[in-house]
Amino acid sequence: MKVFIINLERSLDRKEHMQKQIQKLFEKNPSLKNKLEFIFFKAIDAKNKEHLEFKDHFSWWDSWVLGRELSDREKACFASHYKLWQECVKLDEPIIILEDDVEFSDEFLNNGVEYIDELLKSKYEYIRLCYLFDKRLYFLNESGYYLSFEKLAGTQGYVLQVSAAMKFLKSAKNWIYAVDDYMDMFYRHNVLNIVKKPLFLKQANFSSVIVEYGRKFSIKLILYKKIAREIFRFYSSILRLLFIIYIKNRLKLK
Repeated sequence: MKVFIINLERSLDRKEHMQKQIQKLFEKNPSLKNKLEFIFFKAIDAKNKEHLEFKDHFSWWDSWVLGRELSDREKACFASHYKLWQECVKLDEPIIILEDDVEFSDEFLNNGVEYIDELLKSKYEYIRLCYLFDKRLYFLNESGYYLSFEKLAGTQGYVLQVSAAMKFLKSAKNWIYAVDDYMDMFYRHNVLNIVKKPLFLKQANFSSVIVEYGRKFSIKLILYKKIAREIFRFYSSILRLLFIIYIKNRLKLK
C-alpha cells in the first residue's frame, strides 16, 4: 500500500522528521517494507501562490457561511488533499495519506504488521488514524473501529478507498470550509467518519502553518452575512440530524 506524506519542499525539517519515523517503523517491523511504500508528496505552497491553480474551486460563499474567507494556507491545504484524492482515483487502489507533523504511536510501532494487515482487509472506505478533538465514538466491532458523528478535526492521517475519494471529489466543487471540517461533514459527501483505535498516529510538536486572515466589511453586509450564516447552519443541522437518524437505524446504534 502506498503511503503519501504531504510535505512542503521548503519544510526540510519536517521531511527529516518523517524519514526518522519511517526508519524507526521499519527497524521495529522489517516485514512492513514489503507492505508499505512511503512517498513524499509535494504539498501545494500558498507562499508561492500555487493554490491559485485551483481558483475555480474558490467560492464567495465561504465568507457568508464562515463569516470570513478561507486563508491562502487553508486553500493550499485543501488543494494538497484534493490532489491526493485525485491520485487515489487515478491509481484505482486504496492509499494512506499522512501530513508531515505526526509521529507513529507506540501501539503502531510495536504491532505494525498486525495493524496494517487489519487496515488492508477493512471494509470501511475512510478510516481516521488520528484526530484533535476527543468526542463520543460509537463502537462498531472488536477490531477497534468506531463511528463518529462529531467534528473531530485534523487531517493528520487517514486510509482512503477509491470510493471515498470519488465522493470527496464530487462534493468538493466549491471550497467553503477548511478541508478537515469538510471531511467531517459525512452528511454532505456520504462518507462515514470511521476511527481506528488504538490510534495509528499522534501529533508531533510542530507549530501550525495555518494562519487566518480577515477582511473588513460594512455593518450592513456583516448583518446580511450573519443572517445567511444562521440559515445555512440551521439547514446543515437538520441535514446532519436526519443523516444520523438514518445511519443509527441502519447500523442499529444506540
